[in-house]
Amino acid sequence: MMFIILLMIMQILSSNIDVQISYIDASLINIHWCSDTVLALTSKGSVYRSDDRGRQWTKMSEIFHRKALIQLEESDDRVGIVNNLVPSPVDKQLILFTGTNQIAWISLDCGKTITAVNAGKQLREYQFHPIEKDWIIASAWKQCGSDELLAGKPCVSYKELLLSQDTGITWHSIATYVNQFTWGVKNKDMAKYTPKERILASFDPQGRGHQSISSWNMDSNLYYSDDFFQTRTLSVPAGSRFLLTESFLFVAKVTSQYTQEVSLYVSGTELGQYRYTIIDADSKLLEHSYSILDTSENQVFMVVNHLKPSSPLGVIYISDSTGTRYSRSLENVARLENSAEFYRVQGLEGIYLANVYAEDQAKIYSNQVLEAMEEGFYGQQNGFKDEDLKKYKQTRITFDKGGQWVPLKPPAVDAEGKPINCNKCQLHIHLSQAFYQFAPIYTQTNSIGIIVATGSIGKYLSYRQDQVNTYLSRDGGLSWIEIKKGSYIYEMSNHGGLIVMSKDQETTNQIVFSWNGGVEWTPFNFIDQKAEIQNIITEPQNKGTRFIAYGSIQLESNGQKSEQGLLATIDLDELHQRNCIGQDKAGEIGSDYELWTPSGLVNPECLFGKKVTYMRKRREAACYNPDQLEKIISVTPCQCSTEDYECDLGFVMNNQQCVPINGTINIEPPAECNDYYTVSSGYRKIAGDICQGGVDHPSLKFPCPNNKGWIFDWIVIGGIIFGLYWVYSNQDKFKDYFNKTEMNQLPQSKQDKLIKQIQQKQTKQQQFQQQYQPINFEQNDNSDQKFDEELIEKDENNQMEDDGSHELI
Repeated sequence: MMFIILLMIMQILSSNIDVQISYIDASLINIHWCSDTVLALTSKGSVYRSDDRGRQWTKMSEIFHRKALIQLEESDDRVGIVNNLVPSPVDKQLILFTGTNQIAWISLDCGKTITAVNAGKQLREYQFHPIEKDWIIASAWKQCGSDELLAGKPCVSYKELLLSQDTGITWHSIATYVNQFTWGVKNKDMAKYTPKERILASFDPQGRGHQSISSWNMDSNLYYSDDFFQTRTLSVPAGSRFLLTESFLFVAKVTSQYTQEVSLYVSGTELGQYRYTIIDADSKLLEHSYSILDTSENQVFMVVNHLKPSSPLGVIYISDSTGTRYSRSLENVARLENSAEFYRVQGLEGIYLANVYAEDQAKIYSNQVLEAMEEGFYGQQNGFKDEDLKKYKQTRITFDKGGQWVPLKPPAVDAEGKPINCNKCQLHIHLSQAFYQFAPIYTQTNSIGIIVATGSIGKYLSYRQDQVNTYLSRDGGLSWIEIKKGSYIYEMSNHGGLIVMSKDQETTNQIVFSWNGGVEWTPFNFIDQKAEIQNIITEPQNKGTRFIAYGSIQLESNGQKSEQGLLATIDLDELHQRNCIGQDKAGEIGSDYELWTPSGLVNPECLFGKKVTYMRKRREAACYNPDQLEKIISVTPCQCSTEDYECDLGFVMNNQQCVPINGTINIEPPAECNDYYTVSSGYRKIAGDICQGGVDHPSLKFPCPNNKGWIFDWIVIGGIIFGLYWVYSNQDKFKDYFNKTEMNQLPQSKQDKLIKQIQQKQTKQQQFQQQYQPINFEQNDNSDQKFDEELIEKDENNQMEDDGSHELI
C-alpha cells in the first residue's frame, strides 16, 4: 500500500517538472552561458545556440561554414571546424570560436552574428586581454610552405607569437621560437602599476632550425615588453617557463640541459618591477618540475618532482607570506602531468585535500628509481612500476592550510542505514578525472561547508565500480555521510539547498534530487530511453532550479542505430517548493536556518585563528532559499593553538611536532651580524591567521660572535643579583627605610616584571654560552616564552606587514 502511495506521489511530482529533450550530432565538449543565451560545442565541431536558457537549440554549423567560405573566397579545403569556445574576460557576450584550420570566428553578441577571420595560419592558445576588449594574443606554428619546397629552401617549423588589436580581424607576428607567453597584467588593479601593453614571453632569441618544446631548454629566456616587442627586456636567462599571478611571478630557470634540472625563482609584481629571489626550500634534491597548485590564500602551494622526469610522486611545499621561503607540507603526493591530485574547498579558508601514495609503497618505488639512476641514468627500474603505485592511493585533508594532514573519517553507517564495520578504515576521495571517469570532488563558494564527492572506504582508494559510492560533508570535510550507493554525477544549486544527481557509470533515464541534503531523494524519469549522462550543470550563479543534463544516447532510425548527443533541460521550479522562513531567528525553534561555525582538529569552532559564524539552511529543512542570503553573521578572533602554526623552513612535521629535518637546529650566525640574530624555533604562524594569545612559538635570539654587549649584560645581571641579595640580607633595615620615608611597597605586578626581566637576562646568558652547541628541540620549546618581548612584538609587526603587502587574490 505504501509503495502505491509513493508511486502516486512520484507521478504527481513528475507532472509538475518541465523537461525539454534535444538531440544533437555528438556529445558536448564545451558549454558557455551568456546570461539567458547558452552556447554548446560538440565533439564533431558543431555549435548549438539557445536563446531561452537551454529549452530550444539551433544548430549553427552552416552559418559558420558559409562565413568561412566568404573569407576564403570559396576555397573549401581550408575551412575546418570549431574546436573550442574562448569567452572574453571583459565582455561575456564576446566569444572567439577557434578552428582546426586557418579560419576562426568572432561573435560580439554570443553567437547571434558571426564574423570569420583569416590569419593565414591556424592560431592556438588565444588569450584575450583582461582589460582591453579588442586585444588578443595567440600562437601559431610556422609550417613548411609549398613555395619553399618548390624553391628548394630549407624547411623549418617553429612557434610564433601573434597580436591582434582589432578583435582578431588582423594579426601580425611579434616574436618567434616562442615557448610560453601571457599578458603582463591580470586585472585593473595590476594595470595601475604595470603598463597594460606588457607581454611576457619565453623564447630563443637565436632560434634556428626546427623548434622543439618537449623538454626544458636552456636557450629559451624570459623577456618582457611594454611596446609589443618593438623593444624587449631580458628578465631571466634560461627562464624556460613561468607563471604570473597578481602578486607573484614564478620562473623555472634551467640549470642543466642534460639532467633536465630546474631551479625556481620568484618575484613580486609591485610597481611593475621584477626582482627575483631563488626560492629558499629545505631540500637540495634533484628538481625536475614545479607546479603551482594554489595562490589564493596569502600563501603558495607548490608540488615539486624530486625524482625522475614524469615521476608520479611529488612533494607539496607551502610558502610563507612572501612567497620566497618554502617548507615541506606533504610527502608522496600523487602528481599529474602539470599538477597534482589536490583540491581547495571553496568558500572556507585553509581547508585542502590531496591524494597521496601509501608511505611504504612510495618508499619502495623511490628506492628503485634511485637505484636505476645509479646503474644508468633514468633507466627503467625493475619490479615496482608507475602503474603499480596507483593501487595504493589514499586521501588526506588539512584544516590549517597544510600544517597537518590527516585521513578522512569514514561515515558510521552507509546510505541504507547499515553500520559500516571496517577496522581502521578510512574514506578516500576521487579528486581528479585525469585518468578515470568517476565524478571529482565538488564545492561552491555560495554553499558553505558542503562537499559532494565519490570515493570508497578501505585502506586505499578503489576504482572498482562496485566499491565506489557517493558521499557528502556539511562541515568542510570534518565528517562525512554516504548519501547514495554507487557513483553519481552531481550538481548543487540554491545555496546548497538543492542537489540533483544521476548515475554516471551505467546508462540511465533518471535523475534524483533532494531538498534536504540527501536525507530524502526523489527519483524522476526525465526520458524514456536510457542514456549515458556525462554531466549535470546549472546556471553560473548556482541559485535557480533549472539544470541541464547532457551526454550521449543510442537512437534507432530505419533499422539502424546511431549515437547522438543528448541535452535534457530540467526545470524544478513548478514543484513550488515552500520558501524557507526564519532568517531573523536562525538557530531557534521554528526557523529553517541554523548558525554554523567551521571547526578544525584542535581548536573547536576556530579556523585560521578566528571563529566565523555562518547562517545557512538546516539540513532537514526541505525548503527554497531566497537568491540573496546573508551568510556571515559574526567574526571573532580565537586564542592561538597548534593549528595556527605550520613548520618553518628546515623543519618537518613528525608526531604533530615540527622537528629539524637534519636532527638539530642550525644556529650558525649569518655572514653579516650586528648585535643579535634570530633563529626559527621551528614554527611560523600561518599567513592570514589572526589568532591572539594562547600558544606562541617566538624565534630564538642569540648575540653575534663579535658582540661585546654581553660583557655589559653580565655586569647588569651581576648588579641586579647583588642588589637583590643585599635587600634580602637587610630586610629589616630596608623596611625601616621605606617606613621612615613614607613610601609605599612596590606593586606586585612590578615585582613580577622585575623578576621576569632577571630571568630573561639569565636565559640570554645561558643561550650565549650554548650558541655553538646542538640544541634539543624540546628544550627550546619549553623556553620560548622567555625571550625578549620587544623582539617578539617586532617580528609579529613585520609578519603583519608582510601578510598585507603580499596578499594573493
